[in-house]
Amino acid sequence: MSTYSDICIVGAGIGGLTCANNLIDAAASRNLRIRVFDLNATVGGRIQSRKIDGEEIAELGAARYSPQLHPHFQQLMQGSGLPHAVYPFTEVISHDSVLEELKATLDELSPMLKMHPNDSFLEFVSHYLGAAKASHIIKATGYDALLLPMVSAAMAYDIIKKHPETQHFTENAANQWHYATDGYHELLCQLQHQAQVAGVEFRLEHRLLSVEKSGADHVLAFSHHGDTQMHRTRHLVMAIPPSAMPRLNLDFPNAWSPFQYDSLPLFKGFFTFDTAWWDALGLTDKVLMAANPLRKIYFKSDKYVLFYTDSKSATYWRDSLELGEDVYLERVRSHLEEVLPLDGQPLPQIKAHFHKFWPHGVEFCVEPEADHPAILLHRDGIISCSDAYTAHCGWMEGSLISAQHASGLLLQRLDQRTEEEAANDTFITSSTERA
Repeated sequence: MSTYSDICIVGAGIGGLTCANNLIDAAASRNLRIRVFDLNATVGGRIQSRKIDGEEIAELGAARYSPQLHPHFQQLMQGSGLPHAVYPFTEVISHDSVLEELKATLDELSPMLKMHPNDSFLEFVSHYLGAAKASHIIKATGYDALLLPMVSAAMAYDIIKKHPETQHFTENAANQWHYATDGYHELLCQLQHQAQVAGVEFRLEHRLLSVEKSGADHVLAFSHHGDTQMHRTRHLVMAIPPSAMPRLNLDFPNAWSPFQYDSLPLFKGFFTFDTAWWDALGLTDKVLMAANPLRKIYFKSDKYVLFYTDSKSATYWRDSLELGEDVYLERVRSHLEEVLPLDGQPLPQIKAHFHKFWPHGVEFCVEPEADHPAILLHRDGIISCSDAYTAHCGWMEGSLISAQHASGLLLQRLDQRTEEEAANDTFITSSTERA
């Protein structure tokens, strides 16, 4: 036995929720049923907010946005009425001169970018400074991904100028950054509520197993609490990241796109203490760059300490946890003591901690210079949307842009179908009158 919906959206992250809300009016006017499925117990996808001590919000996923770089998300936040504040971490500090070297290097080598279109960032900098110096300088950005062969010199410059911690090395130094004081999960819940009020049905804890074409419809098989459930739909939107697509029987990416896709892991570790000892060190609301696996260390007001890593360092911390919590915490303490001016004193006792490892934290097209569409289309008419298909991969802005393209295409299809039905009704009526 299967259920039926006119429009099915798989994925209840910000992209899927945006699609659902963009389709509400059209669905209501046509008496169409919309259902949204997700494998998690709550909406949000890679947006996860957690309260610390019952008040302060820590973001395990998406954490900040820039009104200048992310106008679609800025508009969404303004329309939501949810409070926001200035994101404090727009400049890194270091206890050596490496950041000054980094800025000087970026300025000096920028005119040479066009001469190295096919070089990785590491190859590009190594050409002028040597391999050892180049690696040292690039690590000062705090992003291990910039050392990878797939990251071109042009890509690296673009990444550096689009992140709050490193933008002051570039022409983007004046860009503002904000964060949601109540957490972005509140925004996602608001989007879900708006959709539910309009009649959209949500089915959570449903893992998509397969999709089959059946006439004009798609038949979806879901796993739900150990049972397999079938669902039939006329229109299907896959609002899930590229890394989730290959496990389905949809021949991704071959049946969708001429491009290839990859991802980078991310790791966030949060720590609370009995006192904000970092204030006496002048670190409050600052981010400290570390030449060890901690990479970027954030000291959030008097609330918590956070480190945020990607790629090789993220994997290091995942592996540390697999060796046990004691090993993980000892490594954290050791690496913190390496970079903090503690004058030989031990790090204060950690009160509590939590963490999040994202195996596919940032997803992207491997050919970044390509003219990539904001959505992908399967030969059976299925639409796929993701931030990974946009120039804003890894940001909520990219999800909104892709979702707008996906819902826009689906609205065109609905309008076309309405016109065809109207033309068919006219033909039937005319034929009847002639008879």
